[in-house]
This record gives sequence, C-alpha cells and structure tokens, in this order.
Amino acid sequence: MEVLFADVLLNFLLILTPLYFFQFIISNYNSIGARVFLGVLLGLAAILCMQFPMVSGDGFLWDLRWVALLISIVYGGILSGGITATLIILFRFSLGGFQGALIVVGVAAALILVFLFVRRGFLRLSFQLRILASGGLGIIAWGMAIGGIVTHFTLNGQVAELREIAFPVFSSMFILYIVSSVSFIYFSENMRHYTTLKNEALTTEKVNYITEVGELLGNQLTGHIEQAEKHLRELKGKFSFADNAKLEAIEVELEQLNQALNHYTSGQDALMGTDKKSLSILTEEVVDSLRPYAEQKGVRMTVDIDLLEEVEVQYVQVKQVLINLVKNALDATPKGGQVTLSAMIKRNWLYIYVDDSGIGIAQDQLVGLMDLTYGSGSSIAGQGLRVTQQLVRELEGTFSITSEVQKGTTITLKFPL
Repeated sequence: MEVLFADVLLNFLLILTPLYFFQFIISNYNSIGARVFLGVLLGLAAILCMQFPMVSGDGFLWDLRWVALLISIVYGGILSGGITATLIILFRFSLGGFQGALIVVGVAAALILVFLFVRRGFLRLSFQLRILASGGLGIIAWGMAIGGIVTHFTLNGQVAELREIAFPVFSSMFILYIVSSVSFIYFSENMRHYTTLKNEALTTEKVNYITEVGELLGNQLTGHIEQAEKHLRELKGKFSFADNAKLEAIEVELEQLNQALNHYTSGQDALMGTDKKSLSILTEEVVDSLRPYAEQKGVRMTVDIDLLEEVEVQYVQVKQVLINLVKNALDATPKGGQVTLSAMIKRNWLYIYVDDSGIGIAQDQLVGLMDLTYGSGSSIAGQGLRVTQQLVRELEGTFSITSEVQKGTTITLKFPL
C-alpha cells in the first residue's frame, strides 16, 4: 500500500502540473498558440501518468490520463483536446498491445465527443456552479475509463479476474478521478476569476485616469483661454487699426477653442449620466473591482454599509469618487493594514467614510491637499484628488480629510438626501 500511495500522489501531482503555466494560458485565452500549448502540456502530463501508473491487486495498472484529456477539452476545445488525445494514443501504441491501443482510441474519441457537447454549457455556469459541476465531469471521465477496462478484460476472457479486483480498484479510481478533477478546476477557476477581477480593476482605473486627465486639461485650458482673452481686450485699444484686426482674429480663434472645450465638457457631463443606483450595490462593485489590487498589496478591505433606509446616489460620479479614494487609501496602507468603507445617515445627510490604517498625512501637506490649484507647475497625476473634490462639489456635497502620521487617514464625504 505504501507504493500505491506514492503512485497515487505522483499521478495527482502530475495532473496538477499545468497549473504552473495556467496564468499564461488564461492571459492568452483566445489565441491558438495558448490552446496548442495547453494541449501539449496536458498530453505530456497524461504520458507521465501512463509512464508511472498506479498498481492495484495482482499487477493491475491504472492512471489519470483521462482527467488530463477532460481538462484539455474543457479549457482548450477541440484543438487542445485533439492534441492531448493524439499524444495519449501515440504513446499507448508505442507500448505495444494492438487491442489495448484500439480501446484507448475508442475511449479518447468518446470522451472528446461527450466533453465537447457539455463544454459550452459548463463554461456558461457561474464560478460556484463550475466548481460543483467539475465533480460530475470527473465521474464522466471515470465511467469512460471503466468502460475501456471492462471491454479489455471481456475481450481477453478475464471477467472473473476483473470481478476479484473491481470494487476496491473502481472505488479508488472513482474517488481520485473526482478529487483530481475538482482540484484542478477549483484552482484554475480561482485563477481565472482573479485575472478577470484584476483586468476589470485595471480597466476601471484607466477609465478614471482618462476622465481625470480630461477634467484637468479642460479646466486648465479654459483658465488659460480666459486669461488670454483678458489680455487681448486690454491690448486692443493700444495698437493701430491693423494690429487690432490681428488681435481680433486671435480673439476669434480663442473663442472657437473655448466653444470646442465647452462642447467637450458638456459631452463628458452627458456621458457621466444621471442614473442612480443603491449605495450598497455601488460599494460592492467598488470593492469587487479593487479587491485583487488589495490582495496583491496584502491589505484587508471591509465594508460597513448598514443603513436603515435604502439610499440611491448618482451612479457614475459617486462610483468614480469612491474608486479614487479607496485606491488612494490602498496605496497609502502597508501590508497587513486595513481599508474600511462605511456610511451612515444623520439629519437628512448621507455620510460616507473611507478609513485606512496607512502612513497618514502631515498637517502642512494636508492643508496643501485641501487647497489644490491648477497652477502651471501642477502635475496632472498629482491632481487626481482635485478632480474628486470637483465631482463631490458638483453633487452638492462636501469633502474633508483628517489624518495622523503613522496612524491613518479618514476621508469624509457628505451629501444631501
């Protein structure tokens, strides 16, 4: 039995080997190269399982090759599954025994047909349901493997010998097929889920950054245009008629530029929309989009939104504000720290708090943060907080920060109900 346990562990680890490369596969999920790579990788894992089989009873050999084929078909489709099946069949023919090799061909073909049929439905399932369904996929693979074994023993007139070992062997196979299938799919789905959330967080951050850049450029350029127009008006009475004509031409160009900027900002305001959504739902979306980033930094994120009444807020604007503030809080919080998003209602006002246990902000820096300007020396990247303040003001809210160095920061948003 000691040898059996060692063989079981080896086969189990061989099946899980592709997980080391799965991040590359899911990052290039739709590319042909990734599916070819997956098919070859799982084909090699299946061959190693066949090379180091498990021994039961009087020299009866079995392995987990069909679990490898199952995974290859489910995650790589016909291309990946066909490569894995081809490698399994070629290796089996190389071992000799024409009858046994033909049975392997039959089992491989049956598994490809069955799993291609159920694959589409499996991939449509939710994250939790895929984990549950993976056990059923393992049972299907186990049933096909048993069918091949029974066929082999029947054709060789060894039914009596099979009966002697059938229960312990088939029971062991049943358990291991389910455990290995569920384990691989559980880890791979978690990796895919994490990658999806990470990509969503990056996309949200890019959209927010582009919006911030647009806001900043629009406000900066509008301010400069106003100053230029003011100087032109002052100069118009001091020059000749010809010079004034040139100044008027410049003034017209500035006015057209100002109109273009107004058109952009009005279009951006329309894009922001006026749709409202429940604050509790909105905060869940914010936390879900930033959770991968928090996990990467080793920072805990908690939500404490327990309002006596359901509150609806401007969806796009408030979500952008909260993403900006929570992201900044995560950046300021070291590993092992915590960021909390909470809310409460007081006297017809909605209060939203973003607390972190980060490095804090010195009082002189805090004064500067609350009095940001669009001076020529200001950087776009450094004025993200200014855009957040502007969005809060547009929603008729207020924005305040309290902080203590090395103890943390609390940002308070206050909106009328």
